[in-house]
Amino acid sequence: MSRLQEEGSSPVHGFLLSTVSSTRPTETSTTHERTGLDLAMKLHYVKAVCIYSAETARELTVRHVKGPFFPVFNQIPWITGRLSRHDSGRPFIKCNDCGTRFVESHCDLTVEEWLRVPDRSIDESLVYHQPVGPELAYSPLIYIQMTRFKCGGLAVGFSWAHIIGDPLSVSHFFILWARALAGEEIYCPETPELERDFPKPSPTGKEPSSIKRVDPVGDLWVAPSDSKMTTHSFNVTVKNIKTNFLANGDEFEILSGIIWKCIAKARGGPEPVTITIIRSDPKGLKPRVVKNSQMISSVQVDFSVAEAKLEETVKAIREATDERSDIDKIGESDDFIVYGANLTFVDLSEVDFYEAKIKEMSPKSVYCNVQGIGDNGVVVVLPAAEEEERVVTVTLPEDEMEKVKWELKMCGLIKTFISGE
Repeated sequence: MSRLQEEGSSPVHGFLLSTVSSTRPTETSTTHERTGLDLAMKLHYVKAVCIYSAETARELTVRHVKGPFFPVFNQIPWITGRLSRHDSGRPFIKCNDCGTRFVESHCDLTVEEWLRVPDRSIDESLVYHQPVGPELAYSPLIYIQMTRFKCGGLAVGFSWAHIIGDPLSVSHFFILWARALAGEEIYCPETPELERDFPKPSPTGKEPSSIKRVDPVGDLWVAPSDSKMTTHSFNVTVKNIKTNFLANGDEFEILSGIIWKCIAKARGGPEPVTITIIRSDPKGLKPRVVKNSQMISSVQVDFSVAEAKLEETVKAIREATDERSDIDKIGESDDFIVYGANLTFVDLSEVDFYEAKIKEMSPKSVYCNVQGIGDNGVVVVLPAAEEEERVVTVTLPEDEMEKVKWELKMCGLIKTFISGE
């Protein structure tokens, strides 16, 4: 669970757990193998929340919310299974229909009151999270939290083991649920097992820069960290980016270039001269299936990032090298972290959570981040409810965050700054 839940200081309370699974039994002894890339992501989890207004969701009961998950899991039954290991030690999914955990909770605030907080990282308390392990056979891969607000509004949150799919997969799953809730007949193509449609591996045989080996974690899949991490979220406008930060790149590349420079200035030395870029693979957008298809690329520069012109950092980001094949090749060999192995920038502009509509109305707010972040930190860029805005969520070591927020203010990316926000 989130820190707020653990401390009992959150207005979110009353956690009641049950199970949701497919209604059609899977054939005995069916298994689902994972690729090397999937296994490299096993210490990470995607956390996502959609918040709906009272006008949209007041009439929805627990049964209304829970019921549509059954036909969704009928389409993708393997994600309700449990992890196991081959004799070699390689993990795989045993398709035994054990189900996911469904969590009912309540919030003492209205949706309007909840959304008044500018820093949307508060939404972490709307996601019930437990890591995989230490007993693989009893660990769900997905937790679903339904939170009813005082006004009748609704939040639906997911904690999703990254070994089964990336954020694009989570948004696809969310949209399937919303369509099933609307009474539509849904269909999800089967995920081809061990599919590898990646660029050729590096001919040098050099280990990819975008991942980091960690000490073996056994069957408790928690990413090790030497730092206490904290998260801050803020909105920016596309107009501000295009008007005040001139560089040859798209919004994500320019935003990443700006924040990269700010973090380099805040850290002093040594600067983060190697970063990781994670973006949706255009080839993986259609048809939508549950898998890890996002592009994972590395950027290495030989200049001072803090002193560089914005155009230089943006140019380096545009020329990032896709390392998925190299990761896929070694992903099963050891335990790794990807997010936060280097300073990591994640582009979720193609992740369309706002298409998860109830009564043809989009969520009032969406939050998405990653659990299990390494010490170098992660920056996630996500569409906002307003088309011309973006939500930026920054997770960094606690002792860096205030310095970085100050640099973001000084460069003009954020207009307000209050210590501790």
